[in-house]
Amino acid sequence: MTRPKLLLSVVGILALTWVGLWIAQGWGTITLVFDKKPLSIVLRAFTSQSKLKVITDMDLNTPITIQVRRVPVVEALEALQAAAESRGSLAVILAPDNASMKNLLSTLPNPKTDSGTLSIEYRTPWLFRGASSSLPIDRDPREQVWSPSPQLPLQLLPLLEHAAQNTEVRLLIPQSWNPTLKKSPSSGPLSSSIPKLAKSAGGEAQLVFLLPARSERDGPGTPPSTQEANRGTLRWTEPADLPPDALLARLESRIRSLPSSEQGDARQAAQESVRQYREWSSLTTEEERDKKGQEIMNDPARAERAGEGFSRAMRKMSPEQRSQRYQRYVERRSSKKGG
Repeated sequence: MTRPKLLLSVVGILALTWVGLWIAQGWGTITLVFDKKPLSIVLRAFTSQSKLKVITDMDLNTPITIQVRRVPVVEALEALQAAAESRGSLAVILAPDNASMKNLLSTLPNPKTDSGTLSIEYRTPWLFRGASSSLPIDRDPREQVWSPSPQLPLQLLPLLEHAAQNTEVRLLIPQSWNPTLKKSPSSGPLSSSIPKLAKSAGGEAQLVFLLPARSERDGPGTPPSTQEANRGTLRWTEPADLPPDALLARLESRIRSLPSSEQGDARQAAQESVRQYREWSSLTTEEERDKKGQEIMNDPARAERAGEGFSRAMRKMSPEQRSQRYQRYVERRSSKKGG
């Protein structure tokens, strides 16, 4: 081989290697660049790239401005929620047959209390979310790992309760469906472990992202509603309290993604947060919880972590959205004073 041909071959190999690395680095990432485009167009683009269906009751003509390039799915979802001024959740729908699945999907994102749908969800209380704000998260929420406890009975509902407690997922099934399984479920990411569980129960499962409409008084960075209320077509109900051990399990799963040199300090901070949560959740009256909550809020370390989380949420909003959000806040304060 002559020298020019050899050099050309080397250049070609290097070029192919560079292209391969470029593709690999961008594999599974999302790009959404839209300026005041209808929500329907933005959601279509997100689903096309992520293969994750989004179900919403928002007006699909709502203009959305969003600018994210080659980001992981979880970052695209955060930006999408900020742009839509909503707070959504990953959900897995389980049903015994295709007809039941279609019926369940038709009730979403907010099934009514008389729909025959059971919703299983354990949110990390907003007061204690600061403990996880600096920890790594999965690039895709579907890749959260669920490790079933061997002590659980081989019935669908107890297993789903455990999955909902130990991961950030909402599970929806028909209320009357609780079959016995023939074998124990295996550990794995939600994208495979829950569908396998549904199949073992004789049914099927679909992973979706629920993006409900929000009221004007809610937005990214604010605590969730703590009481049941009707807001247009959206019904909010307070989920069950997250067990302290489950909160620790959620934090531990993220701590394991840190470099070993950083895990000790992170684990110590997580254990302190769980200790505070255990004390808070053991209180029986709202007055006691409010007092304990104020004590926790006044913790400088906690305040710093919470501030970082709020700032991150606000940074994902456009300047126009931040301005409008502040204007709505001023108007609400003025109306309260006037009342």
